[in-house]
Amino acid sequence: MASEYLKWKYRDVQPEKPVELTKKQRRQNWWHYHKWHVLIGAAVVLIGLDWAWNVLTRVTPDYQIAYVGSVPLAEGDGAGWETRLAALGTDRNGDGKVVVRLNQYLTSHEDAMVAAAANVKLLADLDGRESCFFLLEDPEKFQADYEVLEEDRVPVEGGLYLARRVFREDRTAEHMDECGALWARLLKEAA
Repeated sequence: MASEYLKWKYRDVQPEKPVELTKKQRRQNWWHYHKWHVLIGAAVVLIGLDWAWNVLTRVTPDYQIAYVGSVPLAEGDGAGWETRLAALGTDRNGDGKVVVRLNQYLTSHEDAMVAAAANVKLLADLDGRESCFFLLEDPEKFQADYEVLEEDRVPVEGGLYLARRVFREDRTAEHMDECGALWARLLKEAA
């Protein structure tokens, strides 16, 4: 009964003819349903390209020297130390050039948060065994605080001291032989 009734009720109903969309309407319809897929895919591709660019263009230093003092080194002084060590050093990572990075850690600053951040960065440097050499204003205080220096310290210009990092048996740095050879060349140059 119900089916006869429905046949009678919808006897005049004709199916709608499919609407023919223009090219512009088809593109708008596609974009309406796929815009989030496209945007998320583009974001993933951009993040991947940024990551690849950072990995491929990263310059890994052969040596790192840490300056620990109360005032920042002048830009020319920092570049001078980098150049000086690069001239005496060897290419440790095999990229064809000797790169030296000077990291500055300011121990006293008018803003306590900046001084604390510098201390955390210095501790990360010490824990990661990144710097083999240190330029210090007060090597005795630094040694008392961190206990990481060898006994042989060399006074250099500007009232600073150049010191070498000591590594414990269980925690040594890579390329220790090259760091020792560079230290010997630095001592010979200082004499």
